[in-house]
Amino acid sequence: MAPNRIIHGKIEGLVIALNYPLRSEKQPSQQLILDIANALEAPIQAAGEAIVQLYHQPEHRVQTKQDQTPVTEADLASHDLLVDALQRLTPAWPVVSEEDSAQHRASRPVQTISESVTPYWLIDPLDGTREFIARTGEFSINIGLVVGQEAYFGILYGPIQGIFYRGGIGLAAERKTPEDPGWHPIHCRFRPERGGIQISSRRSSPPPPSEHPMQQTHLGSALKFGRIAEGNADLYVRRGPTMEWDTCAGHAIVEAAGGEVQCLDGGPLRYGKAEWRNKGFVVRGRA
Repeated sequence: MAPNRIIHGKIEGLVIALNYPLRSEKQPSQQLILDIANALEAPIQAAGEAIVQLYHQPEHRVQTKQDQTPVTEADLASHDLLVDALQRLTPAWPVVSEEDSAQHRASRPVQTISESVTPYWLIDPLDGTREFIARTGEFSINIGLVVGQEAYFGILYGPIQGIFYRGGIGLAAERKTPEDPGWHPIHCRFRPERGGIQISSRRSSPPPPSEHPMQQTHLGSALKFGRIAEGNADLYVRRGPTMEWDTCAGHAIVEAAGGEVQCLDGGPLRYGKAEWRNKGFVVRGRA
């Protein structure tokens, strides 16, 4: 088969050979999810290559969206490639992307997708746009699948690092790196009796003093979920609001790795909320 090429924002050569009904499945099988995940690797890498090409340009063209967040050519290029691939692979499953305003504007009833159709995709084509602009390299591609208001499956990809994470309900959490390109299982670790590592965004406020202080580290984007899932961090607390496409993929991976993701009040973090907005949450490795 000829390699996939980027042609006018689409993947040429993406061949779909999955044996499943072209309709909405209430509970996708584990084998179906793995088949889809494997077929998505090449499109995700192509989207990552498009991001990296623009990342290394001397200047970034930055616009401001209605919610006052930045968007770049890289966000949009990745969006086009990923949406095209997902619509070809799973035409019956809606795609909700951060960069598709028609899908998440406030006037659109959330029930049109979250209640009437499952499964559906939640994607952030470039999570960590501010990190992209600041050239820290700490940004990711997030692809999450929602079934019944739960984070059912997720894929995270760090284009600069070339690292993949994936996992979901009934499926192992796994990692693939350029140095070790096969899929290998990963697990959250048990927090050390003293200390541990708390990870946060670079722009987050410092955590309040704790009786058991933890080592503090910083990382942009949803790659923080991957760091916890692979056992290299123990705690991530987010007090401010986020969007569901920021968390869905990482949520599924952390729980597949044996960790937990909860709202700050201890309740479950659900999907399909009004305006796709999360309140604060906490991500933990094994207790």
